[in-house]
This record gives sequence, structure tokens and C-alpha cells, in this order.
Amino acid sequence: MNAMEDALLREIDLHLNDDSTGDLDVSSIYFGGGTPSVFPSLGIKKIVDRFQPYLRNCKEITLEANPEDITTEKLKQWQDLGISRLSIGIQSFDQSRLDWMNRKHSAREAEQAVLLAEKAGFQHLSVDLIYGIPDRSNPFESEVSRLLSLPVDHVSAYILTVEQQTVYGSRVKKNLELAPDEDVVQREYTVLCEGLQTAGFNHYEVSNWAKPGGYAIHNQHYWSGLPYLGIGPGAHGFLEKTRFANVSNNRQYIQSVLSATEINELPREIENLTRADRYNETIMTGLRTKRGISLAQLSAAFQMRPDVETKKEWGQIISRGQLVTQELGRFRIPEEHWLLADGIASDLFV
Repeated sequence: MNAMEDALLREIDLHLNDDSTGDLDVSSIYFGGGTPSVFPSLGIKKIVDRFQPYLRNCKEITLEANPEDITTEKLKQWQDLGISRLSIGIQSFDQSRLDWMNRKHSAREAEQAVLLAEKAGFQHLSVDLIYGIPDRSNPFESEVSRLLSLPVDHVSAYILTVEQQTVYGSRVKKNLELAPDEDVVQREYTVLCEGLQTAGFNHYEVSNWAKPGGYAIHNQHYWSGLPYLGIGPGAHGFLEKTRFANVSNNRQYIQSVLSATEINELPREIENLTRADRYNETIMTGLRTKRGISLAQLSAAFQMRPDVETKKEWGQIISRGQLVTQELGRFRIPEEHWLLADGIASDLFV
């Protein structure tokens, strides 16, 4: 763990010493992408301390935590470090499905972890669920009921995905497992949307809901197309017109970072985005949010707008009711069509 800690701190220094980073003003920090809840608290403190001169406007520090890693001692340590939001990976309250997904925690442990975090004084608690899981032993309505009984102000929910490189993907391909049924996915998404709305949650992005004051600042940063640094193996970042991705192999990452004298020496994938790339991404991320997209802002930023560049497709999408107008000339996808967001957006790409 010490070698990884040293590498993370070294990469931060390389970024801070690089001219392309510019005058850094950190609005949020997010510890995620794996199992940060098993990372030593002292290591997390060192990372936060590295950014301390740039945190004058920082509004949120989030840490992803597995339910089985949450203890009273760790919660106190995280609070002392300035962690203001915990994102707890519950994923399901159906014990048979947790076992099927090889999760270490039980449904009961997940609930207890949230209650323990509330008792410790965390005001912002987020949990995640997976919907579309085949062969549930309990109806999805019971999942939503158990979720709503917990003191959380933010929920993220994702479709169970079939990825070829996973055991599940391989078993689906061999017809040994069922893939998510599209009708079940749509029904469970609807159940979730209705239940959370009734409980006072605002559906502000395809996969995210928040109570007033509970919006995830870090998430909104991504969707607004603002720059961000990605630190660590497999981390992605975006600065100005360039996207980069660190090597994902831990050993290679550590060796390359500790031997580097500047950020450009790291074995990263670098993509220089064209005007069309950035236009398409703005449409993609914008249509995933409740705010939607502004034709005027697109035109001002890129000298392009979808009702002109993709006039035929725009008209068809409007006529199908998959885009509706909002205040200030903005357009969004209605909730009932949000599961089709990526397909709708891609029809408007140039």
C-alpha cells in the first residue's frame, strides 16, 4: 500500500508542477474507482493535504465505501479528514442477488452501515442500487421500500450490464445466465422513479436522484463539461481540449509514476478532442440531465446547433416526444424516455 500511496502523491505533484494544470481551484474531491474505504486514512489525509492550498472553494469531498468496511472508528477518521459525503455501495437488498454478484456484505450489513454513518454525523449519504437483475427472490418494490427507509439524501441507480470480459458476460454468452430483460429494466426503472419522487427526491440525471441540498457537486461537474484531474491507475481526466487515461495496471502505474520527472512521461492514453467531439459530448452529457441542452449556448460555444446540423433527426425526435422544451429555450428528455438518452443523443451527433 505504501508504494501505491507514494505513486498517488507523486502523480499529484507532477500535475501541480505542470503548466497545463493552470491556476488550480478545486471545487470537489472524489475518492472512488475501486475500494478507497480500505485505503489507510493517513494516506487519504496526505492526498487531501497535497491539495490544501487549492481548496479555498472546495464544497465537497466524497469517499466511496463498501458496507463491510464501515466502522465507527473509520467514520470518525473520515470526518476528521474533511470527508463530507459517503457513497455506500449497497447495490441490492436481495440477499440471493448479493450472493450471486459475489458481494461480501449482506443486506442487513448494508442497512446498518448507512445507519452507523448517520449516527456518526454524516449529513450527506448516497447509496447505489442495480436494477434489471434477473431472478430476484423479492419484488423490486421491496428493494425501493427498504431504500426509502434509510436516512439518505442521494441515490444512484444503474442497469445491470453484460460485459464480455466478465464472468457474468461469459456465462450469458454461453446461455448459462439470463441477460437483463428490457421490459423488466423499464418496469423497475419506473418503479424507482415513482418511489423516489413520492419520497421527495428530484430526478436530476438519468441515474441520479437527490433531496433538496443533497445534489452531488462532483457529478454535476462532469456533466457540465468542466475540467477535472484523474489520479491513480485507470483514472481518467479532462483538461481544456484533451482527455487522458492512466494505465490501469497497478504495477506499471507505480513504476512509471515513481520514475517520472514530468507528467508527459507517464504511459497515458491521450485524446485531443475536436470541436465536433466536444459538441457531441456536450449534447450527450446535457441530455442525461434534467437541465438538458441550450441551443443558444451550443451555438455560441461551437457555432453548431442540432436543429440545424441534424435538422431531420431533430424534427423526428421532437415529434416522438423524446425532447420537450423548458424555460430559457432549453430542451430535455422526459423521464419516461430517459433510458433511451444515449441513443437519442447519438442521433444528434455530427
